[in-house]
Amino acid sequence: MKILHVGEYVNGGVATYLRTLLSGLQKYDDVENYLLISEYKSQQGWEDITKKVFYYKYKRSISNIFSAIKQIHAVIKDVNPDIIHAHSTWAGLFVRLPYLFKKRKAKIIYQSHGWAFLMDTSNYKKNIYALVEKILSIPTDRIINISNYEQNQAVKCGLNKNKMVMIYNGVEDKVNKSNLKLNWDENKINLLFVGRLDRQKGLDLFLDVYDKMKLENLHLYVIGTSVLDDNLPNSTKYVTYLGWVNNKDIDAYYQACDAVIMPSRWEGFGLVAIEAMKNSKAVIVSNRGALPELIKEDFTGYIFNIDDEISLKNRLLSLDKERLNILGENSRTIYLQKFVDKIFINKMYKIYKVL
Repeated sequence: MKILHVGEYVNGGVATYLRTLLSGLQKYDDVENYLLISEYKSQQGWEDITKKVFYYKYKRSISNIFSAIKQIHAVIKDVNPDIIHAHSTWAGLFVRLPYLFKKRKAKIIYQSHGWAFLMDTSNYKKNIYALVEKILSIPTDRIINISNYEQNQAVKCGLNKNKMVMIYNGVEDKVNKSNLKLNWDENKINLLFVGRLDRQKGLDLFLDVYDKMKLENLHLYVIGTSVLDDNLPNSTKYVTYLGWVNNKDIDAYYQACDAVIMPSRWEGFGLVAIEAMKNSKAVIVSNRGALPELIKEDFTGYIFNIDDEISLKNRLLSLDKERLNILGENSRTIYLQKFVDKIFINKMYKIYKVL
C-alpha cells in the first residue's frame, strides 16, 4: 500500500501524531509511507521515518489556496498512492476540493485533528464550516475522529456517521534521552503549559487569573509560540516563556514539572495530556471539548470550569505536591491501558487494509 500523508503547517500536536504514526507503521512490510507538507512552518527532519518527503510552497492565505492545491495534486499524480490521508482542515480542503469535480483513483481518509465548527466562534461561522465539511465529505471514504466528543458533534452537524470511526491518539512509551538540566525550584509547585500561544489553547484565560493571584508557591513554565509569530511575551517572576524546545528535550520538561495545565477553549483531543500522563504527571484541564473525556477528576488530574474564574482560583489554591504525585501515578496507569501508540497504530493499519 502506498499511503500519502498530506498536511499543512505540520508542527505541534499534528507533527507529534504524524511522527508516531509513520514510525509505528514501519513495522508493516506492506505499507509504504509518503509525506507531503508545507515548507513553511512545518517541522523538518523526517528522513529517519520516511525518505519520501515532499514540501510545497505555501503560506496561509486565501490567495495561496489554489497554488497549494496545484502543487499537492502534482505530487499525488507522481506518487500515484493507493490511499491519501489528509491531516488537518486545510490539508483536507487542498486534497478533496478537486475531487468534487473529477474522478480519483486513491481512497481518501480525512482527519481534521479538531473540527473547525467546534471552535469558539460565531454560530454563523460554525454553520459555514460545517457546511464545507459536509460537502467535502462526499469524496471521502473514511473520516477519523480522535475523541467521542469530536465524533458526536460531527454527527450532530450532519456528517455521515457511516463514514466515521473514532480512534484515540496514542503516544510511544519511550522517554527521549536528554542532557538538559533544569534547576527548577523544588519548593514550588511547577506548572507546565505546552502548546501554541493562540486563542484555542486558552493560555490568556489562565494568565488572567494566575497573574492576579501572584501565588508565591506556584511557577508556570510555557513551551510554545504562535503559529504565525515567533515573538514571545516577557517572562515574569511567576511565568517563564521558553519558546519551542527541541523534541528530544520535551520529556525532561514534563518530568521536571508537578502538573501540566491545559486551559483550552476547545480541543478535539489533547495530545499534550497524553504526553503528560506517559510521564506520570497530573493534568489540570478546562471543561471544554474532549479534555473531560481524557481526565478523571481527582484521579488523574483536575477539571475546572473555564467560564468560572472562581473555579480556577480554587483549584490553584488547593494544589498540593504530594497529591499531584499520586494523581501522576494514576495517570501513568491509564496511559498504559488506553493511550499507548501501539493501540492506535494497529487500529489505523486495519482501516488502511479494509479500504
